[in-house]
Amino acid sequence: MIMKAKLFLSVFFLFLVYQGFSRDRSASLQIDFLQNNYSTFVFELGKESFRVNDTLNLENLQSGFYPVAIYELQGRNKRMVYSGGINLASDATTFAYYKNRRFQVTEVIPYYVETLPVVAAMNSNEFYRFKQSVSDEWFDSSRLELMEMNLRFHYFNSSQISQLMDELSFDSSKLQFAKAAFAQVVDPENYFLVREKLGFSSSKTELTRYINQVVAY
Repeated sequence: MIMKAKLFLSVFFLFLVYQGFSRDRSASLQIDFLQNNYSTFVFELGKESFRVNDTLNLENLQSGFYPVAIYELQGRNKRMVYSGGINLASDATTFAYYKNRRFQVTEVIPYYVETLPVVAAMNSNEFYRFKQSVSDEWFDSSRLELMEMNLRFHYFNSSQISQLMDELSFDSSKLQFAKAAFAQVVDPENYFLVREKLGFSSSKTELTRYINQVVAY
């Protein structure tokens, strides 16, 4: 009984240490609310709430995953317009925007930019031109070849990857591109948008297994 009690106390102590030190306060978040009607919002990050009209800057946050909810204020009432989550990288500032019920991460910039590369998704104008070039190709194989080639030179967000998936006709091609694109996505926590573009459950399972093997915990 004494040995069991000591073992329990040791495990409990390790749990407390893990809870206290598994995430450090080295993350920042900047969100632009791009609304034309100058609405007021309540942004909930985990258990914290913030009232915002245009731009919200948060410093000294713990890195890691947070649930996110956004409410639009209408007089004394508030209406939920988004529910999801965000992963905040350690020693970095995560940039995002909210517009028309869409909350999107655009880039993650490390604090020490002189030694670490800046990870930014392709901007909207460049993406529109690239997507149009893909659409101009006649065959699935040609489209896939062009899309995979550009993964060598650009980062994308999950929404952009999911839109490119619509340009492919065959589930096998979509799966191949989804696997290749994961290494170049700036918001892997939103990769469910890409997974939803797969037509077969077997393809979705294969993508999930691939991601679980790639991601280092």
